[in-house]
Amino acid sequence: MTDSTDEAKILDQITTWAGSPAAARSWYQSYPIASLGGMTAQQLVTQGRTREVLAYLAHIRQGGYA
Repeated sequence: MTDSTDEAKILDQITTWAGSPAAARSWYQSYPIASLGGMTAQQLVTQGRTREVLAYLAHIRQGGYA
């Protein structure tokens, strides 16, 4: 089961660069993150891997590649 607090943390971080809450949710649900095994953020959160998603987002914010 997805932790709504973890989901909210991630959506909050990506809404600005995604352009809208709807675009952020779409990314969260459907964008495969190659460096995390091609899984979506939603799949990773469901598996209890929220920290990995947050670390990935921090890496991107610091200018790292996706």
